[in-house]
Amino acid sequence: MNGKRLIVNADDFGRTPGINRGVAEAHARGIVTSATLMVNYPAAADAARLAKEHPELGVGIHLQLTGGVAPALPADQVPSLVDASGRFPAKPEGLAGASPKEILAELRAQLRRFRELLGRRPTHFDSHHHVHKLPLVEPAVLTLAWETGLPVRGASPETRGRLRREGLLTTDHFIEDFYDAGATLETLVAVLGRIEMGTTELMCHPAVVDEELRTTSSYAEVRSRELAALTHEEPRHTLQAAGIRLMTYAGL
Repeated sequence: MNGKRLIVNADDFGRTPGINRGVAEAHARGIVTSATLMVNYPAAADAARLAKEHPELGVGIHLQLTGGVAPALPADQVPSLVDASGRFPAKPEGLAGASPKEILAELRAQLRRFRELLGRRPTHFDSHHHVHKLPLVEPAVLTLAWETGLPVRGASPETRGRLRREGLLTTDHFIEDFYDAGATLETLVAVLGRIEMGTTELMCHPAVVDEELRTTSSYAEVRSRELAALTHEEPRHTLQAAGIRLMTYAGL
């Protein structure tokens, strides 16, 4: 693809009402073009409502096998994926003994739930904690991509290489520098100034920080800083000066 094209994707859409508000605001007033929906949280319905109010926002699915939430399938159908309380492990290390068959079944169920919530299929696939890079999880995500023809986040050069060898769509580049200590206006402007030719995804996590987020995530307050940077006028000016066109995964 000629020129410089950029997808600015907000992860964790649907996790809390405050995240949903932040994503919608970062799209309506800022440079966010895309979001990925976590379907297993109660706030996913609120996110779906907001997505319908903002039809130009591309919405993919943030596949989830970690984070301490209940699966889309009944827990007794995916026993290798859940703990004694019927919830996913907090971190990817907890998936060491997971069944590939149960992984695929659960991700299929999440895809069905996405379609039920939004009435359409997602623009693309990515995952919470980048679990789709794990050798145990990757085959299931590749299967979904083969079946649907949808793009997948190329969260590493190795992942992008495998996706391309399989004939699957992904971006040319992926940027995750705008995160944590790097979630500043200065970092965002610098990153945008270094965008390369081709297609790039920039990952972000904007939110209006609410109590649910504060009590369930170690990455909370900084999300408000992300929101402020993404809606500042300077990033948009940087994009315009560099001739970078914003897009969604639907444009790949």
